[in-house]
Amino acid sequence: MARDRKKVALLPSESLRPRMAGIGLRYMELAHRLPDIGFDVVLLQPGDLGDVPSSVSASAEVRPFERGRLAELVEDCDVAVSQGQLANDLLVEVPHLPTAVDLYDPFLVENLSYSDSLGLDPWRNDHATWVLQMSRGDFFLCSCEEQRQYYLGFLTALGRINPRRIAADPDARGLIDLVPFGVPEALPEHRPYLDQVLPKRRTGERRLLFGGLYDWYDPWPVFEALAAHDSGDPWTLLVIRNPNPGTPQELFERAERWCRARGLWHEGDAPAEGPAQVRVLDWVPVERRFDLLRDVDLMVATHRPTLESRLSLRTRFLDALAAGCPVIATEGGGMSRLLAETGAGLVVPPGDAPAVAGALHDVLNGSDSALRRGALELVARFSWRHVLEPLATFCRRPVQDRWKEDFAFRPDTLAPTDDTGFRLRRRLRGALATLRGQNA
Repeated sequence: MARDRKKVALLPSESLRPRMAGIGLRYMELAHRLPDIGFDVVLLQPGDLGDVPSSVSASAEVRPFERGRLAELVEDCDVAVSQGQLANDLLVEVPHLPTAVDLYDPFLVENLSYSDSLGLDPWRNDHATWVLQMSRGDFFLCSCEEQRQYYLGFLTALGRINPRRIAADPDARGLIDLVPFGVPEALPEHRPYLDQVLPKRRTGERRLLFGGLYDWYDPWPVFEALAAHDSGDPWTLLVIRNPNPGTPQELFERAERWCRARGLWHEGDAPAEGPAQVRVLDWVPVERRFDLLRDVDLMVATHRPTLESRLSLRTRFLDALAAGCPVIATEGGGMSRLLAETGAGLVVPPGDAPAVAGALHDVLNGSDSALRRGALELVARFSWRHVLEPLATFCRRPVQDRWKEDFAFRPDTLAPTDDTGFRLRRRLRGALATLRGQNA
């Protein structure tokens, strides 16, 4: 007898844990929200089961991810949603299970930023992964129209956009649709967080949040605006250090050197003396992320004009708007387009430090009522119940794409080998990193 509620397996590439960001947050929210709209959820945790937040265990059944046992682990599931490299395992081990592949994070494009330090192996792996997933998945999730257009080209090249698909589904929404990050309908009660981890706020101090420093961001216009700030209330810019040892930290390290050379970098409990400073935070416990955003006066996160920036919908801005925190962003990409369309935030040209400084002064010293109206309009579009509707439609009637066997194909991924000099330098960097770890 058919069950009234479909059972959905969730398999993210990142473990769910008390402190997490990005994909971990996304799958925590999926585990919370899907039961509210009529689904039972099984979360396959790729890490320690003890790390899973209790709120997830309360809304979903948690099972350990085990390569080679996936058919058994999802035997009672009707449909799966998976993301990242682990989606390969699901598609290969359980080819009969209707699967939505989550392309929210364009990791192939992100990892291009690390080719100089990591070589061509990530490209080979990521490209082969996308070829496998986009040739075998049944439904695809993306974050914005910019992403959707990009992925439609990839899907066309693999035969997934074909005469049968378009005849039955002219806009291909049944193959790939927008399922961005959502916002809760009501935020938890505000519990101040920064007072616990920073020195006491100086008189009149304005706190600005940048967030994590990844290679596609461009913090220099913000740092230059801070360095030039010499009047009015003091400013503190907060950046967040990524705790994952495997994540390249080149931009963070360069930013620290630049700020130290100008007397902006401050650590420890002692308050800064000057009009501006930069301080570092660790990842915030997941249940406190909105507390952090309510504790700051604005978020400013500028980026370079790159393919990654064009294709990303910045989750940090969406969370900030939901928390009532004004935002300043760089032109380019889905979120900046939405900010400009709704007036929910200020958008500045790439690399323009004077424009950033002007925007900071405008937000911190002027009325933000117009920004708040725009933010309310934009956030209303991103309630979880609304953004999950395309995924819910697929999960209510999970079927495999009946045309993929006739049209889809998987070309080989080609790339030259890394030269000998690069391989030696990479081995030396690894040995030095190991030595530093032993001496720490």
